[in-house]
Amino acid sequence: MKKFNLYNSKIFKFFDYCFRLVLINLLILVPSFLLFYIVMIFFKDSVKGVWEYLTLLPALLYMYPAICAGIDLIKKFELKECNTVFKEFFKSLKRVYLKALLETFIILIFVVLFFFSIRHFYLHLGDGIINSFGLFLAIAFAIMLLVIIVHLPLVMIYFDDLNIKHYVKLSLIFGFKDLGLTLLLTFFVIATLFLSYLFSFYLVLIAFSLLIYLIVKFTKNKYLKISERNK
Repeated sequence: MKKFNLYNSKIFKFFDYCFRLVLINLLILVPSFLLFYIVMIFFKDSVKGVWEYLTLLPALLYMYPAICAGIDLIKKFELKECNTVFKEFFKSLKRVYLKALLETFIILIFVVLFFFSIRHFYLHLGDGIINSFGLFLAIAFAIMLLVIIVHLPLVMIYFDDLNIKHYVKLSLIFGFKDLGLTLLLTFFVIATLFLSYLFSFYLVLIAFSLLIYLIVKFTKNKYLKISERNK
């Protein structure tokens, strides 16, 4: 009876949830950067130039789909649909991988495009008013891209039967319909990047999974209400 009471105590549930978050974080981080760290530790002197960047290829192909799978898994935790990690994580990863990978390349293309556009117009501000207008437009579109990136994984998880074009449209609608929520989610992302830069142990243990937990926690009711209404 005491053992049963322990398993149902708030303290046990809290640490059990924290342990699951650590596991999810490792499932996102380790496959993404394992090759990079192995090469940097054992083959640093022999791997140079483009080969060094190729060690980050697993992160490009895996990290964003894994984050989407983490969102799906933590959403299931919150809805009490499951309480296991490994099996459900890879089940979710298999379901979202191709769409998430396509989104990765689309996002990457637009990030590079807007980065060089903003850089070009900024460096040529003194060459005429057209460059000022171009810089304004590039920054405006970059902000729209940021709004899309913040909401895109959530839209894909809650509305999994749509195509990429509809995901982008819904991300914009959700993002600008509730700017306060979007700003809060953006703050979570920036804070996670900042803390991960300062504390490597935070990055390794819980950075991604805690960010996902906060995003799911603050958006769950809104997204659930709309997704249930449109089933």
